[in-house]
Amino acid sequence: MVNRFAIKIAYLGQNYYGFQRQREGIPTIEGTIINKLQEIGIIDTVEKARYSAAGRTDRGVNAIGQVIALDSLREKIYLEELNQYFPKEIYAWAIARVAPDFNARRDARSRRYHYFYPYQGENLETITTALQKIEGTHDFVKLCKGPEKQGENQWTPTTIRTIDQAKVSLTKNKKIIKFEFVSRSFLWKQVRKMVTLLTDVGKGLFTPEIMDHALNPQSKRPKGGIKPAPPEGLVLSHVAYPKIIFSKIRKKFMIENRLMDELNSRRSMISVLELMKEEILD
Repeated sequence: MVNRFAIKIAYLGQNYYGFQRQREGIPTIEGTIINKLQEIGIIDTVEKARYSAAGRTDRGVNAIGQVIALDSLREKIYLEELNQYFPKEIYAWAIARVAPDFNARRDARSRRYHYFYPYQGENLETITTALQKIEGTHDFVKLCKGPEKQGENQWTPTTIRTIDQAKVSLTKNKKIIKFEFVSRSFLWKQVRKMVTLLTDVGKGLFTPEIMDHALNPQSKRPKGGIKPAPPEGLVLSHVAYPKIIFSKIRKKFMIENRLMDELNSRRSMISVLELMKEEILD
């Protein structure tokens, strides 16, 4: 009997060429996941598994709430087994049985992204004023890379999107600006371009009214366009589905140990960089 599962995946994207599968030899998150699922024997081919994924993140972008869906002849899939095979940057942390026709991309009700930006004295009040202009339905043609590919030679005919929620705050240590955006779907590099414009407003390079200009498809496009913010600050944090209840991994120590190793490694690197700055620049 074939069973269909939805699995929540978290990953650090810095060592991969994005999420989506590419030609052989190019490491991607999705390609790695599929290879391991086949190696374990959970799926045979992508086609037979009717595999789908909630989103496609760019090179260097991270995720906590990515969701994949697949058919398997297995009665149960154990997350602990997946994590034994997955590389250290990829974690399977929740699972649900879903309906036979469930599609992780099509059935998503909303997607939430967070962006973490190093705080350098930006004015959060002016950022908030500009941010409020983003909420609602707008044409984001100036705040995206281009139309989104839906399938082979098929492209989204519109750059109009609805932002259901947009927030900004400082983290507890006052060192990071945390942006939050919620929408049913986003355009390619939309979030990163919005962050660039918002932080430029916070730096005083523009007034909040620049957002009105950016959201007006008839206005002149800025010379050189808007450069997207660096990918490492972006995380796909949640994908919402109606009436699906995920069960979290029971043996959390496996993920905890790997996360702590990664966290400690990055803390050490921060200390190295701070020492370099002190010795070279001070």
